[in-house]
Amino acid sequence: MNSKKVYKLKRGPKIALVVVVLLVLIVPFFVDKYKEYLYKKTNEYAFLRQGYTEEQVSSIMDNLSDDEESKLLTYEYNEFIPEFVKTKYFMFKNLDGYLGQVITKEDDFFKYHGTDGYDYEGIVGLVNTHADRDYYTDTYKTDLSKEYGLLVNKFYELDSEYEPDDLVDISIKYYYGGAKKIRSEVYEAFKEMWAAANAEGIYLIIISAYRDYDSQVSVYKDYEDRKGKAYADRIAARPGFSEHQAGLSLDIYSKDNTNSQTFKNSKAYAWLSENAHKFGFILRYPEGKSKITGADFEPWHYRYLGTSLATKVYNERITYDEYYAYYMEDE
Repeated sequence: MNSKKVYKLKRGPKIALVVVVLLVLIVPFFVDKYKEYLYKKTNEYAFLRQGYTEEQVSSIMDNLSDDEESKLLTYEYNEFIPEFVKTKYFMFKNLDGYLGQVITKEDDFFKYHGTDGYDYEGIVGLVNTHADRDYYTDTYKTDLSKEYGLLVNKFYELDSEYEPDDLVDISIKYYYGGAKKIRSEVYEAFKEMWAAANAEGIYLIIISAYRDYDSQVSVYKDYEDRKGKAYADRIAARPGFSEHQAGLSLDIYSKDNTNSQTFKNSKAYAWLSENAHKFGFILRYPEGKSKITGADFEPWHYRYLGTSLATKVYNERITYDEYYAYYMEDE
């Protein structure tokens, strides 16, 4: 009778097999643990630990750089931060300023309105343009290197001696009142715009153009003497803070309407609103933006930027103050 031969693994292969089995079972466990260890070191995990939701964390990480994320982690949890971060013109450097415009439960329980109680775009625009401060405080010198893109407002000031070196006389064909001057490129652009408007039956008229520092002193003082400083500040710029001194602004009406009260309803204003940027001009003080511009709605006040820049500002649908703060201020 033949007996079957029984094969037995030698000791070495047995051990090897056990090791393989253990590795198959144990390695994934340690890999998962290592992945968990690495994840706990991520900013995403840190934000979640602070109390932000997954959706808020996703928004934060989509809108901030790695460096900004790290800086934000030094802040305590704040329910308003994700609201500001996702706002179009959010600037991390101004985060403290934004947060200073809202009230948390800890600040004042009775004044707390929750995250639905604020206009975040309005706050961002206000802070970016320094308009959360009192006008004419913490002022800056206008950056003349920006050329036609320079900014003059209630925070950016021209020296009293500043005068453009390319001023030209405006033909009486285009203005009403006393003789006027403007910078040469602005004048050429206006004449092109005038011709285009005239072809559609609109005769544009310049009421005000370049004003030197001393002239602005007189304009401002006249308002102040008649109705006080508060009224003067609302109607006119203080000397040095007027765009007219830069030689880049025109107050434009039409031959059939030079009334500041009704011009906004005119055919000329409607045409300028849609076409001025094509010739390098923007409406400088639009309606509903007085907190940012520091000026009431002026449908007649147009600022020359050059066609390229004016078109960009027009397409953004924001004030030049906001555009300058977001895209140009720190160039």
